[in-house]
Amino acid sequence: MQESDLTFTFPPDWIVRKFDATAAYRSVSGHGLKGVDFLCLVGADEIYLVEVKNFYRRGKRQLAVRRDPQALADHVGRKFADTRRLVAIVLRAMQRRWYVRMLLRYYSLHRRPRPGSHYWFWAEAARRLAVPSHVYCVLWLETPEGGEHYETATANGLRQWLQEGNRLIIAERGRTGGLPIRVRAAT
Repeated sequence: MQESDLTFTFPPDWIVRKFDATAAYRSVSGHGLKGVDFLCLVGADEIYLVEVKNFYRRGKRQLAVRRDPQALADHVGRKFADTRRLVAIVLRAMQRRWYVRMLLRYYSLHRRPRPGSHYWFWAEAARRLAVPSHVYCVLWLETPEGGEHYETATANGLRQWLQEGNRLIIAERGRTGGLPIRVRAAT
């Protein structure tokens, strides 16, 4: 999957949606809410909200102008918060239809992954987001070397946006923060 001039390869057992490419997101976008780049369901209970920021110009290894750490933290933090709201909105909209409510009830009784079902995906994302310790907020931050102070300041600013129990990971190529995600520059 491509985002911000990078190609992401997720583990095959992860269920991943490019958030802004989903019909559900497009149906609620334009109301002042922004979502993260990727929503990833991992294992039985974890969810990863992945936002990508690449401070290299498209197609070049030149630097792009980057925001100060607090401005970046506020921008990305709002996306984490808005994503939680958007998932809840999508779930409420789906539940307005009686047959979707019945289908979701069936899925909850027969708990097994159904990666092909959009209804299952959104209901499962909402279930996982309801438990803050199951939520990983990931900022994939491609920035030039020597940005340790920048990353630390950004992380400190981001923490105010997270729910108690959420985990924050800041990663980049070559320093993945323990994530099994492979990333390369898009060709």
